[in-house]
Amino acid sequence: MGEVFRHELTVSDPDVLPVLGERTGLRLGYGSADPEFSYRLSRAGDARGAVSRVHVGGAMSLWGDTATFTVSHVHGRRYDWQTRQETGTAAAGIPVLFRPGHPVLVVAEDVAVTLAHLPVDVVQQTADTVYGTESPVGFTSPVPVSTRLGQYWSELARFSAGVLASAAFDEPVVRADLTRHLAVGLLECFPLRGDRAERYLSMEAQCRRYRIALQYFDDHAADPITVEDAARAARTTTKALVRAFRANHPTGLTPAQYLRRTRMDAAHRELQDADPARGDTVKEIAARWGFAHPGRFAQYYRQVYGTTPRHTLGR
Repeated sequence: MGEVFRHELTVSDPDVLPVLGERTGLRLGYGSADPEFSYRLSRAGDARGAVSRVHVGGAMSLWGDTATFTVSHVHGRRYDWQTRQETGTAAAGIPVLFRPGHPVLVVAEDVAVTLAHLPVDVVQQTADTVYGTESPVGFTSPVPVSTRLGQYWSELARFSAGVLASAAFDEPVVRADLTRHLAVGLLECFPLRGDRAERYLSMEAQCRRYRIALQYFDDHAADPITVEDAARAARTTTKALVRAFRANHPTGLTPAQYLRRTRMDAAHRELQDADPARGDTVKEIAARWGFAHPGRFAQYYRQVYGTTPRHTLGR
C-alpha cells in the first residue's frame, strides 16, 4: 500500500493551498477576498488513494484540473461548480466527480467537504477486475447515475470520514478495504462510458464463478486439487477466476490464497484435536494438508493464529 501520509492544518491564506494538492493530484488555484476566510484540512492516504475532510469558513473560489478521480461530498451554504459542459451545486449533499482532463471552477461558502482521491491506475485496475474488461475508464458526467446511487455515495463518504478520523486508518488492511469500496463505489455511482448492461452481465458471471469455485474449494480441500480444477468446475479460465476472486472476496484473496487458507484452517483444527502421545506430529499434519515445508507452515501459521503449530499441538 505504500507509506501513509497525514496532513492536519488550518490556514487563512488561500495562496498556500495549491501545494496541499501535490499528494492527491489536485492542480488547483484558490482565491478569497473574504476577511473571515478559513480553511481547515484533515487528510490521510497512501499511494493508492486518500481521503480529505475540509471545513471552509467564509467564501472562496477554486479552479483548475486534477490528475486523480476526486469525488466531493458537501454540506453547507454554497458549493457551486462548473465544467466546460455542465454546471451544478453540491451543497445539499449531492456528490460531484472531478475528472482528469475536465477543468472545473468551484465557488464555495461555509461548507464541510469530504473528498475521496483515487489515482487513475487504481480505478482502472478495479474496473478491469470487477467487470472483466480492459477498456479505458472514462465517465460521461460529474453527477451520479441516480438519486439512489448519490445517496449511496453519501453513506460511503460518511463511512470514509469516520475511518479517516480513527487510528485504524494506519492499518494497511483497513486502507486497502476502504480504497476498494471507494473505487467500486465510484464505478457504480457515476456514469461510465460503455454498455452498462454488458458490465452487469460480466459482474453476474464473475459472482457465479466465484461462488462455484468457493464451494469447490470448501468441499475438496482435503483432495489433491489445484486452482485449475476449481476453474474447470466453474467453467472458466484460471485468469478469469483470479479476477472473480479479487472482485468478490471480502479481502481480495486470490483462489490460491483462499485454498491455502482453507487448508490451513483444516490443519489448525486437526492440531487442536491431535495428541502427541498418540504420535501425532506437526510435520505429518502439515503434509497431510499440502504443506511440504514445516518451516514455512510454521511461519504462515503464526501469521494467521498468533502462535506456533507446536504450541497448539502440545496444549
